[in-house]
Amino acid sequence: MIVITSGKRYIDIDAYASCIAYANLLKLKGIDAKAISSAKVNESVTPSLLNLNVKLDEYNPTEKDDFIIVDVSNKEFFDEIVNQRKIIEILDHHVGYEMYWKERFKDKAKIEFIGAVATLIVELYKKEILIDNIGKEVAILLMAAILDNTLNFKAKVTTKRDIVAYSELEKIVNIENYSEKYFKECQMEIEKNLEKAIENDTKIEHITSVLPNIFGQLTVWEKDNIFKSKKTIFHTLDSIGDRWMMNIICLKDGKSYIIARDLDVQKNLIRLFGKNLKDDILELDGLWLRKEIIKKAREFTY
Repeated sequence: MIVITSGKRYIDIDAYASCIAYANLLKLKGIDAKAISSAKVNESVTPSLLNLNVKLDEYNPTEKDDFIIVDVSNKEFFDEIVNQRKIIEILDHHVGYEMYWKERFKDKAKIEFIGAVATLIVELYKKEILIDNIGKEVAILLMAAILDNTLNFKAKVTTKRDIVAYSELEKIVNIENYSEKYFKECQMEIEKNLEKAIENDTKIEHITSVLPNIFGQLTVWEKDNIFKSKKTIFHTLDSIGDRWMMNIICLKDGKSYIIARDLDVQKNLIRLFGKNLKDDILELDGLWLRKEIIKKAREFTY
């Protein structure tokens, strides 16, 4: 059996969709495969997506099973079900660990700085000439993943490949105004329990001395209700640690807003972006994904 899985703390729609879609692709090729995760899903995997007939599998891996990892390449954050000696392939779009896996797997390490892992999955379907067999519900999952990870194609990380992959899926799904419907549903889920939403999309990882180890992110349609709950953001992240930052991506404004109140974190953000904070909020020009901020911080020199 080949087990497709992702990270251990939580999975977003890109990881969720990619696991399910890749398992489906392997099954179409006659290969036994299961999409599994022991992690909780965050609010990007909305109720309408969870209610589709295509879901993660219930399966306990055995010593004989091989593993394919998607949407994560830092081995410290692999799902705890993974036997690292049995990994056969990695697909990711986060920078930092490309050389490690390229040396180990060569062409079976597909780590590229594009919008979504879902795009890589669509390209695999096209390569195998199985795009017409993808199925409407799997296509919907992959569409949501590409939308979420490219911020409706407005993120700087968006590539032509993401746009082409989405257009291929649109031909199969044919849902009018799907992007707005999807993001508004995400916002509804976030506002139902803001504290849980923050916990479900906060990464705890030492990346660079420029950024704090605790880095939360929320993508919302509009920011007003989120900013009214700034105390909840402070309380939730303070309970995780003292030094943190929170990236609020507002699609309606077309801007990112970084919240931080630790003075050292604020000083580093001012140096990184060349802008001052007002009331603990740094307003950025344009939309910035967490992975784009991390990339900028890694390349930054004082």
